[in-house]
Amino acid sequence: MITINLLPPEERKKKRELNLPELSTVYMVGAVVLFLGVFLTIGFIQHHRVADLENKIEEARKESRKLAPQLTRIKKISREREEVDRRLHLITSLDKYRYYRVRLLNDIGMNMPGNCWLTGLVEQSQNSFVIDGVAFSNYKVADIITNLEKSSIFTEVGLKIAEKGTIREREVMKFTLNTKAMPQ
Repeated sequence: MITINLLPPEERKKKRELNLPELSTVYMVGAVVLFLGVFLTIGFIQHHRVADLENKIEEARKESRKLAPQLTRIKKISREREEVDRRLHLITSLDKYRYYRVRLLNDIGMNMPGNCWLTGLVEQSQNSFVIDGVAFSNYKVADIITNLEKSSIFTEVGLKIAEKGTIREREVMKFTLNTKAMPQ
């Protein structure tokens, strides 16, 4: 059906006109809404992740508190084990060189020529020794040096001091040797 409005235009009901904004304004508003939507979504996701991580941290702390006595015990056992290993190493090294000094003194005694006596032996370090002695002549001092150099234990033999002295009105040579010895 067709309706015709015969009223003059001034009295007619005015139709509402829909004024559309410009297209660029629509795009701008849409972009702002989209940005706010993305921003809120990312914020929500990050908040959710932070909450998950905080829960995991709290669970790890609970487990850490639960395992703390065992960890303390493990550390104590590790320290005790290190101490036992250190002692075993010390015992092994002592056992390894147990006869070293006995062989050293035996070798010195075997290489001592006649009319030559040992008056002192000082260990300066594990491989370095000072030998003091008395002999009737320079030749005996030279003999002991030569004999010790031929020995398999002594690596370096050097004369430090050789001086005349007297024992009970008898002229003697007092000597001091520096030696290096290798444990075998």
